[in-house]
Amino acid sequence: MTAVTLSGRITLRPIGPESAAVVAGLVNAHSLSLVGTRRALIDGDGDLQLTRYMPSSAEQTIGHVAYAAPGAFFFLVARPPHVVVELGCYVLPGFVRAAPVALDWLERRAGELSAPAPAGARVVVQCTLLADDVAALQVLQARGYQLAREWVHFELTLDEPPPVTLPEGVSIRVMDPRRDWPAVGSTMDAAFADHWGEMGPDVRTLLEEDEPDDAQEEDEDDDDEEGQPEDDPYSNSLGLCFVAEADGEVIGSCLCNARTVEWADAGKLGSLSVLRAWRGRGVGAALVAVALAEFHRRGIRRVITDTDGASFTGANRLYPRFGFRPYRYEWVMEKELRAGREWRVMEAIELS
Repeated sequence: MTAVTLSGRITLRPIGPESAAVVAGLVNAHSLSLVGTRRALIDGDGDLQLTRYMPSSAEQTIGHVAYAAPGAFFFLVARPPHVVVELGCYVLPGFVRAAPVALDWLERRAGELSAPAPAGARVVVQCTLLADDVAALQVLQARGYQLAREWVHFELTLDEPPPVTLPEGVSIRVMDPRRDWPAVGSTMDAAFADHWGEMGPDVRTLLEEDEPDDAQEEDEDDDDEEGQPEDDPYSNSLGLCFVAEADGEVIGSCLCNARTVEWADAGKLGSLSVLRAWRGRGVGAALVAVALAEFHRRGIRRVITDTDGASFTGANRLYPRFGFRPYRYEWVMEKELRAGREWRVMEAIELS
């Protein structure tokens, strides 16, 4: 991709890792004005960390008007089967009037990225915004985006470690990233198959055609010289990821982060997954309790997490049982690029 100049002397300029500091500055100026915190940083390795995951494959652009300073950061992500193109959108006040022109081009680019989508499949562009970002939400709504889902962010003040009650026949241990990823990854795929927005079980096999997983590549890159995984405080931290097993098989996991981008003294309860056959038996609650106990042992007293506000699996009801309370909301906005059959899970389904 090369720089493009649009009407009104609006320019979208592609960027790479060398522009990480510029992106962090834009994202932080945006979030400070909305929620009073910084939501981007450059870590000790010089890598950009955002509160919202952005894969290395994302097409990243900075927007500015004429010779003004950069006023927006956008990214586009498309993965097989290409029925959803994710749009990242951080627009400063000075770029709001230019945003519709930039979005027009970005939506056309999203259409190009979705070209490999199967014939007859419905294709959407999806943008997740802070509910506080009224200006951007209004711009999207004027362009035909509709609210598809609400995401809830929870926080917990961890005064005491919770009791851990293991269901009969279930054990929980610390995950070994070198040995457990294949089983944990396949279990997560199966567990998330009935979550909102995921590919339905009849089409998930297409995901096997995807490029090598970003997370797996990053884990391999993060190995030290002796082949041992290095600890990343912002993603799947060593000693803070847990595996639930029954009869020697992985049935669930909880992957946590020792630190967050917004708050250096807070930890994050990350991906929680339990195979459908084991739900309703207390496996998820046990995983959460074990993780919180480890946070408490490490002296981490603030823990955050997030989930679908209308989760089909009840995660939005599980966290409040431990004392978590909502502190922020995000809205998932979508616009249809091509009509057709919906390939994603959009309502609770029964799986065999």
